[in-house]
This record gives sequence, structure tokens and C-alpha cells, in this order.
Amino acid sequence: MATEQSNHNARVIIAAGGTGGHLYPGIALAEEFRRTHQARVSFITTPRQVTLDILGQYDFPWQVLKTRPLKGTGVGQRLLSLCRLPFSYWQARGVLRRERPRLVVSMGGYVAGPVGLAAHRLGIPLVLHEQNAILGTTNRLLGRVADQLFLSFPESAGNPAPHRSVWSGNPIRPEFCQPLNQARAASPFTLLVMGGSQGAHHLNMQMLEALPLLAAHKENLHIIHLTGSADESVVREAYRQARVSAEVMAFSPEVRNFMHRAHLVLCRAGASTLAELTALGRVGILVPYPYAVNQHQEKNARYLSSAGAALLVLNEELTGQKIAEMIEKLISCPEELQHLEERSCSLGRPQAAALIASKCKEYLCRS
Repeated sequence: MATEQSNHNARVIIAAGGTGGHLYPGIALAEEFRRTHQARVSFITTPRQVTLDILGQYDFPWQVLKTRPLKGTGVGQRLLSLCRLPFSYWQARGVLRRERPRLVVSMGGYVAGPVGLAAHRLGIPLVLHEQNAILGTTNRLLGRVADQLFLSFPESAGNPAPHRSVWSGNPIRPEFCQPLNQARAASPFTLLVMGGSQGAHHLNMQMLEALPLLAAHKENLHIIHLTGSADESVVREAYRQARVSAEVMAFSPEVRNFMHRAHLVLCRAGASTLAELTALGRVGILVPYPYAVNQHQEKNARYLSSAGAALLVLNEELTGQKIAEMIEKLISCPEELQHLEERSCSLGRPQAAALIASKCKEYLCRS
């Protein structure tokens, strides 16, 4: 008979990798499983160096699965990927038989396909998490056989199992789940610009185009700009010449603090970024990355925009003039900014990891 004690040191395997968008929510969930259930969590991931670099910052063991993406590649590479799938499946099956986890969690992405299928064939409970407003190919296929599916958005296009789905939100870093210690300063009006870990050249350049158009507000305007390494020196010099108060850096681990200080955030529309914005009740000018698979960033952004929680500008429509107009409007109309922030906060799910871990408890308590 299963007991409350039986979940201590239960093994959980999380399949995630390929991009930080899949991996970071998996890490947040792994930390929650370990904290609340004392589970032993490990990862099955891809051999991509960026993935291994991220995992190397945490103390979770991992194993690499030799698999390749099917989307976003040429015909020849796609054929090679298809030929490799049976080998990836048998490799995943071997890992699961050896590790004997009580639960497998798929965070989506190409590495999760063979792992999820192997878990299903071996009778291991399988749960999925989808970060975006449209299900990725892997989760769409695995959703037909998974025990449960957790969604970052209340309605996700392509969901094959709505009756087994839960709107959990997207697991985010623990610091974003902590209450803010003090109120945001009313002045100066602070804009945070960030394009992701590598920056975003188009966002950077259009922000610089907006600077002369914001001259009338520069006495009450401060900009925090995370540029990525390629544009840092150019952006820094542009702010100096425009005499606009700014903090410029290639990247920083202090994003939570910067979001807390910000009245407005100019950014891409990755699922983790949107989860962080809504957890803190912040408003984004969302510029979806135009080459995202299945245009999922645009669908993410449209969900927040249609809910009155963010402002949406397509990449090809983003200009310095448009940025300046949006900033000026919100500076001159704080009531509208407050309304947007309230809607953003209402969509936030800062306890997503805790909710998922709680609902998975029954799998970990099985004998």
C-alpha cells in the first residue's frame, strides 16, 4: 500500500532541451519536485552545447539523447533525423528501464518525443507541459497517450486532450514567485528593453531610432537596455550622445529586479518572458520573433494583447516612431498603464511549478 513516505526519493525524469524555452521551465519544475516531494530528478536532453551549459549551472544529473530536430531544417537533415528516430527511441527506452522513474515529464521539443513514447510503452506515467499558446508537434502527438497535460495558456491550439488538461501556467524561476518587497518608484518612468539571451538587433536599433522622438521626456525617463553582446557598445554610445539616462549591458541575471523597477518592457514574446511579466503584473510591448516555429510567439502575444494585458507590434511593423508613440501615450495616461498592469497580473500564474508538482503527487506515491 502506498504511503506518504513512499514518494521520498522517488525518481522523476524530465525530457527537455533544444532551447532555453523548454529547459528553463523544466528546471523550475525540477526544483519544485525536489523541494516539495524530495524527489530525485534528472534530465534527458540534447547534445547542444547551449543546453549543457544551462544544465551545468544546476546540480541535476542529465543524460544526452542523440536525436535531431525535424522542423527548421533542410530536407536532407530532416531525412537524417527521421532515420535516427528509432535509435533515439531505443536509447530512451534503455535509459528508462535502467533508471525506473515513477514519472516522466515531457516539456516538449524534439528530444521529448522518443522519451515520451518509451515511457508510454513501458507503462510509466507520462505528463506533458506546453509552454506556448499552440501545442508543439511533440506534445500534440504525445497528448493522445499522456496521463495529463499542463498548459501555460487557458486555451492552446492543437490540444488533442482538453479533458485531461489543466491550465497551470508556465513554471518560472523561484525569484519571480516571491512578493515584491517594496513598491516601484513612481519616477522616473522606466523602460526595460530586452531581446532574450542573445539580444535582438532589430529591437535595439529601433529603440535607438526612438530616442530623439522622446527628447521632451528625457528628464523623467530612464532606460534599462539588455542588448546582447553584439550591439552593446553601439547602444551605449547612442544613449550617451542622446543624453538619455540609461543602464546598458549585454546581459544580466537581474532581470527580475529590472522588471520590478520597470513601468514598461519592450521584448520578444517567448513563453517564459510572458510568464515572468504576468507574475509581476508588468506590461510588455511584445514584438514576436518572426521565425519562431509555428509562429508561436505571435500566438502567445495575441493572447495577452486580446486580454488587454499587453501591447502587440509585429516585427516588420516595429519602428522607432511607433515605440516613441506608445511610450508617450502611457507616460501621459497613467490610468491606462494601471489598467494594463491589472489585466497582466490577473493572468499571472506564479505558482505554476507548485501546482504541477502537487497534481503529480499521486504518481510519486504509487508503490
